[in-house]
Amino acid sequence: MTGMPSAAATSAVPLLSDFLSSVPSQLTTALIHLAPYVSLLKRTAVVISWRSSWFDSWLVVGGCFFLPLVLLVILPFTSRRQNARPLAPVTEHALQAIITDLTLIQSLLPQFTPLPAISPSVLLRIVILSYIPYIFLTCYLSLSVIFAVIGTIILTWRAPWATVLRATVWRSAWFRWTLYAGWACYTGQPLPPRTLSLQPKISSTNPVRSIRFLFTIYENQRWWMGLDWTAALLPGERPSWCSAAQHPVSPPNAFSLPDITTVYLPDGNGRTVKRTATWKWEEPEWRVLVRKSGGGLSRIERPLPAIKEDNSNGNRLLKAAGRFRESGSLGNVSSTPPDKVPDEGQPEDVEDGIEEESSTDADGWVYGDNKWEGQGSRGGMGKYTRYRRWTRVAFLSEIVDVVDADCVGITREPTSSLDPVPLTNIIDIPTIDNPPESPLRQRLKLALAKGATQSVVP
Repeated sequence: MTGMPSAAATSAVPLLSDFLSSVPSQLTTALIHLAPYVSLLKRTAVVISWRSSWFDSWLVVGGCFFLPLVLLVILPFTSRRQNARPLAPVTEHALQAIITDLTLIQSLLPQFTPLPAISPSVLLRIVILSYIPYIFLTCYLSLSVIFAVIGTIILTWRAPWATVLRATVWRSAWFRWTLYAGWACYTGQPLPPRTLSLQPKISSTNPVRSIRFLFTIYENQRWWMGLDWTAALLPGERPSWCSAAQHPVSPPNAFSLPDITTVYLPDGNGRTVKRTATWKWEEPEWRVLVRKSGGGLSRIERPLPAIKEDNSNGNRLLKAAGRFRESGSLGNVSSTPPDKVPDEGQPEDVEDGIEEESSTDADGWVYGDNKWEGQGSRGGMGKYTRYRRWTRVAFLSEIVDVVDADCVGITREPTSSLDPVPLTNIIDIPTIDNPPESPLRQRLKLALAKGATQSVVP
């Protein structure tokens, strides 16, 4: 049992308000409702992995032979316990327990090595040769006994004594050669030639897991008479730079990866596990998502747009607002926005998981009407809005260490020193989200309000 943490440890403990403000409410609600089931799954994973008392693990192995009796005893007790459980308020410790359970379940998952590719002819040979011993085996043993033996092997596979036994047997060169020769005879493939080579043994004390993420930023623009396509949108519309859910985000020039996050979690054995998550860009540049008519998705590099809002644009916007006021409405515009088609670049394969939408032009733009509907790959009459998607792949690396610290919590460090973006792409732009009211949008509102006032006053 740990004592009161120090001041440094207390500052690292995540507050409930910070967690609720940084995590979506849907995810928080799901975590709270799934907490009992996550705890039960964690307990089951610990017992099956033989990380707790051996008595509990042997009970599970014995329950494999008496499964109906076990269910008959446990299910009524579980339902009665759920009905009598009061609804307690959520605290920081409850959230920390849920995160610890999920982390422990992830650490207990077995790591499977990918199987080698097998040709259909070899697979058919394996099936035919396996069917003959299967017939003889089922003649003398029932399926229930076979399933019980297989279940016992699976449940005891990660037991300490089973691990030591497998390691001891696998050290025998004769045993390994017998398995290789048997597999070669079974599949009909010859053994690889013997080679003598000195290969250095690479060992790592810190397991590293990498996950690839595809970041997508939507660039939205509107066509104004006399201004061409600009990022000045109407009040109440989607932001000029947003996510797929139309939440404001920073433009690609100012977009930064999450900070380095270090989480201290108890492992259940009196120790503390330190998990450090680091973000890095896998690709050097942002790429535009392009989908041609009748073709597939591709990602093409395009120059990043410059973010400028100078006084000249403001004056031009006021003049354009006056023209719109004289014409009557924003939707009744007789002019046709130009549809420029630049030269094409070299497309690249798109990562799996990108949702296919409407076709785009050579620069990735999808054009729509005044209400962002009727989308297509061509601009022209009635096309006053457009958007395109900027994508970039980053990977998350996690390093797990066992430390002697007597605290739990989360600490964050900036990732500016780990961002491999070239210096030519770094500009002096504050890394803040797009405000809902930009200066251009405010000037537009003032011009429209001034025009409406002049039309009312005789």
